[in-house]
Amino acid sequence: MSSAEVLNIAVEVNSGKPGAKKLTQELAAYGDAYPDLHFHWEERTGALIGQPGEARSELVRKCDLYLVAGGDGSILESVRHIYPAQIPIFGVNIGSLGFLTALGADELFEALPRLSDGYLRYSERMALQAIIRRGRDHETVCHGLNDVCVSRGDLSRLVRLNVSIGDQLVTQFVADGLLVFTPTGSTAYSLSADGPILSPDARVLGITPICSHSLTHRSIVLGATEPIILDVPEQDHQLVVQIDGKSEGSLEPGDQIEVRPAEHPVVLAYTEDRDFFTILRNKLKWSGTSL
Repeated sequence: MSSAEVLNIAVEVNSGKPGAKKLTQELAAYGDAYPDLHFHWEERTGALIGQPGEARSELVRKCDLYLVAGGDGSILESVRHIYPAQIPIFGVNIGSLGFLTALGADELFEALPRLSDGYLRYSERMALQAIIRRGRDHETVCHGLNDVCVSRGDLSRLVRLNVSIGDQLVTQFVADGLLVFTPTGSTAYSLSADGPILSPDARVLGITPICSHSLTHRSIVLGATEPIILDVPEQDHQLVVQIDGKSEGSLEPGDQIEVRPAEHPVVLAYTEDRDFFTILRNKLKWSGTSL
C-alpha cells in the first residue's frame, strides 16, 4: 500500500478493560489528525465515544486491518465472530503482555504512523475445526484458534475419553479433562497443563490431558494429516465441551468430537520488531538478548 492510499482499520475495543474508553477517544483524535488512517468502529466500541458503529460482518468486508484492543481473550472472541474472513487481526494489549497481541497500548501511537507504510508482517495461524456429533442425527461444526477442551464441568468426577487418530486407537484418557490444541493454542491452557510449546508455523495438532490420573499419560504432538477422534464411553455424568473457552454444550456417552485443521487460517498482524520468540522471552522471562 502506498503512502497516498488510505488504510481502513476496523477497531474493536474490549469495553470491560480499564482504559478502554480513553484509548478509543485517543484513536478517534488520532484519526482526525491523520487522514491516511481511517478508523471504523465496531458497534460497542463506537458506543464508548458516542460514534456510530458497524457490525463485524460489515467491518471485515470494507477494512484492510482489524485492530482488537484488549487481551488474548478479546482476540479469540473476535476470531469467533469474524472467521473465516482473512482480514489480518492486529492485537493491542490493555494490561500485561499477551501471546497473541502485537504490542501494548503504550506502544500503539508510535506504531500507527508506520502501518500504512508496510510496517506490518503477517503470521498465518492454523485454525481447527471441531465436528461435534450428538446421537445419530445432530452434528455441529465449530471453529477455533486455540483449543478444544472436554472437561467434567463443576463435578468432582473423572473424564473418560477414547482417543483415536483416524481409525487407529491411541488410548482411553482418564483425567480431569482433555485438550486438543493448535500450535497457537500451545501457549494457552495446554501450557498451564504442562503441554509443549509449539512454533506457530508448525503444521501439527497436540493432545494434552489435564491432571491425568495415569502417570504414563503425557502430551502427544501429531501430524495434522488425520483427524483426532474423541469418543465418549459409558459414564454416569455429562461432559462439557468448550472451544477457545466458550461453551459448546454438554456431551453424553456415545457422542463424538472430530478435530482436524480448518480449511482457512487465522491471520495475525505484528510489527516488524515483534516475533513469536521475542514474545516468549518477555512473557516467560527467559534470558538472552538479540545478537
